[in-house]
Amino acid sequence: MNFLAFLSPKLASNSVFNLFQTVTLKKIKIREKEFYNITTEFTVPLEKEDLKCYQLGNNDDKLVFLVHGWNSNIGCLTLFAKELAKQNYKVIGFNLPGHGTHKKSKTNLVESKNAFLKLIEFINPKQPIHIISHSFGSAVTSYMLPELNFKVDKVVFLTSNNKFLDIFNHFKNMLDFNDKVFNLFKSKVEGYVNEKAEDMVIADKINQSNINELLLIHDRFDKVIPFKDSEEIHNAVKNSTIIPFEKIGHYRMLWNEDVVKETINFITK
Repeated sequence: MNFLAFLSPKLASNSVFNLFQTVTLKKIKIREKEFYNITTEFTVPLEKEDLKCYQLGNNDDKLVFLVHGWNSNIGCLTLFAKELAKQNYKVIGFNLPGHGTHKKSKTNLVESKNAFLKLIEFINPKQPIHIISHSFGSAVTSYMLPELNFKVDKVVFLTSNNKFLDIFNHFKNMLDFNDKVFNLFKSKVEGYVNEKAEDMVIADKINQSNINELLLIHDRFDKVIPFKDSEEIHNAVKNSTIIPFEKIGHYRMLWNEDVVKETINFITK
């Protein structure tokens, strides 16, 4: 990539941006398949590829949206859906563009945010909604919320990044490309999002949103997203609560009974 940047800076920035959007894992695990068996599938029309969505329950007065993370699928939130259904909640989940059984294998924050927004507009809730999201899904949710015209009561972030500049730097270090390539890539992202990388901060997006309460759950030793990110969000958002866990992992946490219990208690109280 460094050599490519020497030959063609534009081509290098396009290549890095393309790689940044590539979904690398689409296989649905056995325990995740239950979600698809117990829900009703429907689609929301989108320009590139219709969004595949799933519903469990019928109570429109108690509506919860589930948003999974990067390189995952909505089946990873099976336990949350089942417990909410037991509490007489209507649960709607969807596979982010490029994930699950969608044909395409690329997506990004803007596309995913727009897809989530289209889903909520399609459902057209009559009562305040709740949202439970994991990892990248929390970033998608945070960017969607300021544009939402529907009332949001409670939001749960099962881990979340805070500053996108940290993500970009991690991506740079992981692929070991030079500053020239990095600056080209960053400029490409900024042009696409129409926002400076330094201004892409999750806590700021939450503070621009109209939500009643935010719950953050995060493993202190998370190896994918540092715990400090959730701490930063908690410190910046007044109506937020943080529950630290230990040794529950980044992905394993979604199958942890205590995490599910804390989440459901927060939503239903």
